[in-house]
Amino acid sequence: MLPQTNSLTFVTTRLAKDNPIPTIQVNPLRTYIRQIFSATGAPEEEAAIVANHLVEANLMGHDSHGIVRTLQYVTQTQNGGIVPGAPLEVIGGDAATAVLNVNHNFGQVGATRAMEIAIERAGEYGVGVVVTRNCGHIGRIGAYGQMAAAKNMIGIACVNNPGTDGLVAPFGGAKARLGTNPFSVVSPTSNPEQPFVLDFATSVAAEGKVRVALNKGVDLPPEYLIDSDGNPTQTPADLYPNESGARGALLPFGGTVGYKGYGLAVAIEALSGALSGSGAAGGENRLGNGVFVLALNISTFTNQSSFYEIFDGLIDHVTQEPFREGQEVITAGEPERRHMDQRLANGIEIDNQTWQQVQESGETVGVTPLEA
Repeated sequence: MLPQTNSLTFVTTRLAKDNPIPTIQVNPLRTYIRQIFSATGAPEEEAAIVANHLVEANLMGHDSHGIVRTLQYVTQTQNGGIVPGAPLEVIGGDAATAVLNVNHNFGQVGATRAMEIAIERAGEYGVGVVVTRNCGHIGRIGAYGQMAAAKNMIGIACVNNPGTDGLVAPFGGAKARLGTNPFSVVSPTSNPEQPFVLDFATSVAAEGKVRVALNKGVDLPPEYLIDSDGNPTQTPADLYPNESGARGALLPFGGTVGYKGYGLAVAIEALSGALSGSGAAGGENRLGNGVFVLALNISTFTNQSSFYEIFDGLIDHVTQEPFREGQEVITAGEPERRHMDQRLANGIEIDNQTWQQVQESGETVGVTPLEA
């Protein structure tokens, strides 16, 4: 769930890149983003799902999957790629499984419903598996596993980009051939506020992180990108088509053992693309994500308290001292919780370019920009 805050103060300006970075508190930002998606024609409940998801991603420090996506989604509603309010239909599956046709509704709406169905099936049969077709970009996939963890279940999710021209080069390749194909496993612990949240792209970074760097006007770390000629580059713009249409590529995670990230990306094509019928990279060009979600009901396999005793014990074991100098050991999900605490207290900083894009997105659908 997206945490609430009583603060209604905010500071925003439509400024050039060299002006102070806008800092915005959670409630006004969430309301504003919801109004934008509602104005695209989305029912209020669905507009809230998208807005909550994007703002939560910013709160957790994943700006690549936060409100930076607003312009992308609004543009897609205007060109018909996203159909706000489209019905969600179960068109296949059996007792413990389902195939969900999202009919080009927002990805967050479709993936949320997919995990809800998986949780329902797992509650009855011990396991629930759902795949989607015709689903928009679903954003931060760890959010869906967290839905399962909130019900004392383990949630697994992965997505591909059917028909993509490619953002990620296969290991040893000089051209993009695959999507970033993220993967997530989320497990509850005895503390419901501290689930284990593993969520990562199979590329060295998500495309959205390149977009954020581009908007901020900063270089990327070494070994993230290659340019359209296959040469290493740190310039974010090299990922995107140049005047001739040529573009660079992200690299698979793993560096010298990048065949691991590449192999996992191809495995995700099987689960999210081929199994769902959504299509795979390099095939027919289709907007959005092929989605695979799985919920495991822990109590079907073992006593819940026994599971927590074992898994909590593991977390205590791996996070204890000694540490390397100047470092600590944490587990997946902890960095996001720290970001959330800090941003709930101090507001969310948004670079000027992203904020201008968000405001202009709102104006195109008739929503008055937030002003200082």
